[in-house]
Amino acid sequence: MTALPQETELKLWLHPDDVDAFLDHPRLRRARPVRLTLHTLYFDTPDLKLAKRGVALRVRKSGRLWVQTLKTEGDQSGGLSKRLELETPVGGPVLDFTQFPGKIVDKLVPVKRRACLSPVYETRFIRTAWNLRTPDGSRIEVALDVGEIVAGKRKQPICEVELELKSGKPEALLALADVLAQKILLIPYEPSKAARGALLAAGLKPRPVRAADPVLEKKMPVCAGFAAILRADLSQLQANLPGLLLENDPEYCHQARVAIRRLRSAARLFRKLCPIPDAQLAEIAALGDALGRLRDADVFVLETLPRIQAGLSPEQFGLLSRRARARRRAQRGATLAAVHSPATGACLITLQQWLSRMESASSEVRLDRYVAGKLEVLFDRVVMSAGNVAHYSADERHALRVRVKRLRYACEHFSTLTSLKKPFLSDLAELQGRLGMMNDEVVALNLIAEMNTDGRLNEAQADIEKWVNGENSAGLSLLGECLQLFSRNRPIW
Repeated sequence: MTALPQETELKLWLHPDDVDAFLDHPRLRRARPVRLTLHTLYFDTPDLKLAKRGVALRVRKSGRLWVQTLKTEGDQSGGLSKRLELETPVGGPVLDFTQFPGKIVDKLVPVKRRACLSPVYETRFIRTAWNLRTPDGSRIEVALDVGEIVAGKRKQPICEVELELKSGKPEALLALADVLAQKILLIPYEPSKAARGALLAAGLKPRPVRAADPVLEKKMPVCAGFAAILRADLSQLQANLPGLLLENDPEYCHQARVAIRRLRSAARLFRKLCPIPDAQLAEIAALGDALGRLRDADVFVLETLPRIQAGLSPEQFGLLSRRARARRRAQRGATLAAVHSPATGACLITLQQWLSRMESASSEVRLDRYVAGKLEVLFDRVVMSAGNVAHYSADERHALRVRVKRLRYACEHFSTLTSLKKPFLSDLAELQGRLGMMNDEVVALNLIAEMNTDGRLNEAQADIEKWVNGENSAGLSLLGECLQLFSRNRPIW
């Protein structure tokens, strides 16, 4: 039986400001680039039935030629995808299903739906392509695509790099990406042009990506389970970094920071059996610190300032608000500079390479047996605090908050292996929320002190300190009750 044609490629997000630098990349200077203007029509039903099934059907014009392509979503992970790709020439911007293999096209695009197909969105971009040979003998096409997706009056920019394997081993794609990422920020990026176009056609805007829990199997080896968890966390991080760099929505920073916290929490749980390389773990930690400083500034301006406004004089609140917003702008600039660094993308690509090796690592320990013991330890570390929390200092409350987060992230990571009840998970989330609010109040005091070097905010600082002390007194009582209730509901892992 003849094997069906497969496309294996790695997609990388590129910042629009870095296009010229990429064109001048030292690794590309030895190859002659080919420049093409591509116009593509994507066909679907009015309710996007094909897109919902992970099928993309398009007709593309390149020069004077028209080519129709049928693609499936296939396997995707960390920007690397392997999927079915059928291509045939056509006479113009129309579909010709007789040119595709009958059984395959009938399954992917049922005959009954073909009369409803029409162009629902299109892409227009300039592709600059280089054909490279890697040290292991693999041949890879490097394509820089710059342009836009158009659906009616809605538009979305395209600025990405695709590495397509023409011959050789898939590992060569990540190896080449690692070389390219030493000079320019390149972020592994999963959404295809077709997937983004379908969302645009549906009237949906890109938005921050929340955590998705991996699907795990009880009998899988420990390191394979950890690899699946790490891929899910990296996927969330990589999906939010472009929005962080280009948009003003503070939720991108929040979700990127959550992804890093989940990743580091998982790394801690598995560090004895599957240790992440120290250099990459340190880079991720530094990125998390930069995001954390911006998140603190965001929370203070967007959440804390409205809560304390009524307790301050108009003059003091006005001065505090101006300084806080200026500080937030400065912190945003510093954080974006830290993120917009080649080291960020190089770290993510190196982790993807490491994960490819980790997935195939052998282990005699089953994941479900390893997980149960870890969850029990994390739960015990939280409930040990139940009797003393009323006397905790701010630092001790912060340490408790960290323990609660680690337990919650572990429960979410292992959700497909456990039978945890919703009340337990909601109690855990409430506990984390209360500790988080108390931590925000402590952070607020520290930030005000940093902004009051000239003493002009002394009145506001004193008033807010009184407010925080009052909030903490009430919060500690409620926190103690929450911990007592939580400690009585030990689950069966």
